[in-house]
Amino acid sequence: MLDLQSFERIFKEHHAHCLAFAIHYTGDPYEAEEVVQLVFSQIWEKREGIAINGSERSYLFTAIRNTAISQWRKQTVRTTKENAFGKMQDPEVHFSIQARELEGKLHLALEKLPERCREVFLLSRKQQLKYAEIATVMNISVKTVENQMGKALKILHHELREYLPLLFL
Repeated sequence: MLDLQSFERIFKEHHAHCLAFAIHYTGDPYEAEEVVQLVFSQIWEKREGIAINGSERSYLFTAIRNTAISQWRKQTVRTTKENAFGKMQDPEVHFSIQARELEGKLHLALEKLPERCREVFLLSRKQQLKYAEIATVMNISVKTVENQMGKALKILHHELREYLPLLFL
């Protein structure tokens, strides 16, 4: 068990050496001070269960090294997560995710179209055929092509209504 007098003595005797060691270990005086303060705080909080057998300085240096490594790992994980989150916030990445989602929804919406309606739509939009060309290819009237396109657009508009703002950026 560590009492207040022992703790104060250890702090006064070893703080400067601990700080120098922590600076050497972390490379940053501010980070080193944080590590040292954290170690001494932990020692004080756990004073009832601590028994330093052997060199106090060795005990403190080991605690500082372990704490510095732990802090470094936490910072690395935090930085990695922040970078990943930052990439998710990137407008290009966000747009790419939305575009893939829209593509999937469009595929599902096209599956809901009646076969002739879907065929007319795909010939118009994917093959970029004019209505007269579609009528010739499918052996139907231009008026039927117009009606089928109107029907397809109405169904797709309904199925994809939540994505319309994305389409008109």
